Amino acid sequence: MTAGNNTAVLVVQDEDTTSPADVAAWLRDRIDGWPAPDVLLVGVVVGELFDNARQHASPPFVIELVLDRWRERLVVSVRDRALRPSGSWQTAAGLAFVAALSERWGVVSQGRNTTVWAEIAFRD
Repeated sequence: MTAGNNTAVLVVQDEDTTSPADVAAWLRDRIDGWPAPDVLLVGVVVGELFDNARQHASPPFVIELVLDRWRERLVVSVRDRALRPSGSWQTAAGLAFVAALSERWGVVSQGRNTTVWAEIAFRD
């Protein structure tokens, strides 16, 4: 993200025309100039959350990055439209990566919308 912009949002209306590579390019543009380890960390988390949404839900997918400069944290969230009402969540490999790489993560379901979020803390 550029200086002064603490929030970035990408809305993916159609998964057939927006690939994971397109999302990665959008993300790189937002975090251009960040330290390489942070770019890698954020890239993995965003990629896993987007992949999770594509596998288990339908568009639109809303990817949101909210940077808290004071606390040196980034909250990444991906909202989707669930194919069916959500039940209990199981942490498969992708979400296990997210859990390991983030300070905390969670799921918020409201009606047919589900948001999976992760909070990433940056360290010097």
